[in-house]
Amino acid sequence: MQNKIIPNPKTHKTQSVRTAHKMPGELRIRIRKANTDDIDAIAGIEQQRFPHPWKKSYLRDELSHDISYFYVAEDVVGSRVAGYIIFWIVEDLLELHKIVSAENYKKKGIGKKLFLFMMEIAKQKKVKEVFLEVRKSNTEAIKFYESFHFQLVDTREDYYQDPMEDALVYRLTFDSF
Repeated sequence: MQNKIIPNPKTHKTQSVRTAHKMPGELRIRIRKANTDDIDAIAGIEQQRFPHPWKKSYLRDELSHDISYFYVAEDVVGSRVAGYIIFWIVEDLLELHKIVSAENYKKKGIGKKLFLFMMEIAKQKKVKEVFLEVRKSNTEAIKFYESFHFQLVDTREDYYQDPMEDALVYRLTFDSF
């Protein structure tokens, strides 16, 4: 089976509870709050995955914002950052800013684990709606979000630059999840 991840919305810390024995070759992931020691690894993933990565200073700033939730998915075996998620919660709204897995961890369920972890926190915080923006050409991300019942609610023309591209705005309500 797998680990069950239990978030604590007050401390943003997690506890990983083992639900079964690890199968040989199974990826062991622990989700924990990001810290300053993770910034270099996260910046490296940003460089791998995005044409316009966030600067280290932006990432560091996310660690200290009151409304920001910044977590990493850590490969327990190698103590490597396998992915990360950044989202904000303001009252009953959640805005997803980043959900990313490192290139060598793609298609291994990291994004799904991070997303479900975020949704547990959202439930505990009594969030009613989740919003995100995605490049129109990012079909992989769009399929991922739609698999969780996100609905397209708006298009922001020429929102992204280099190349100029529309942003699709998606919304998820807890009724639909």
